[in-house]
Amino acid sequence: RGFSTIVSCQSCGYTYKCPHCEITLTYHKSSNNLRCHYCGYTKFNSDICPNCKEDAIRSFGTGTEKIESEIKKLFPSSRVLRMDADTTTKKGSHEKYINMIANHEVDIIIGTQMISKGLDFPKISLVGVINADESLNIPDFRSNEKTFSLLNQVSGRAGRSGIDSKVVIQTFNPDNIIFDLVK
Repeated sequence: RGFSTIVSCQSCGYTYKCPHCEITLTYHKSSNNLRCHYCGYTKFNSDICPNCKEDAIRSFGTGTEKIESEIKKLFPSSRVLRMDADTTTKKGSHEKYINMIANHEVDIIIGTQMISKGLDFPKISLVGVINADESLNIPDFRSNEKTFSLLNQVSGRAGRSGIDSKVVIQTFNPDNIIFDLVK
């Protein structure tokens, strides 16, 4: 979710973290704020570092908001839909988006885990997973198992009606056994 997953100072190394949860805050470009995805803490974004007072705050990482922006640049004539917790907060929006996909009103879907499970859209022919390593590196002894489960489920969204399909998974750890198992 969001635009960038880490916001830090290039001068002193300060990284914005939630004062309640101690996790990094995510930058949301659409609202220009930093948000904790665990407790909901929100802070207005600033380019000035609160630690060293330099104009050196930069954002890193890739969220769904950033991916949506890039996809729209690469495929300007495509109908793009972003489906995550930020876009489905209004009552009925989740169902509305599902119906749009089912009615072929969308060419490219960008989303989080919420679109990987239990949905049957026969015309989907390409699934891409960006930075699959993120869930592998969660400090949980079951992270491999959880990553496999998620990748296996999202891969199953492509080719459900027998049409030629592809699944592309970006990773920095291609030798990890879970990628062989997903294949």
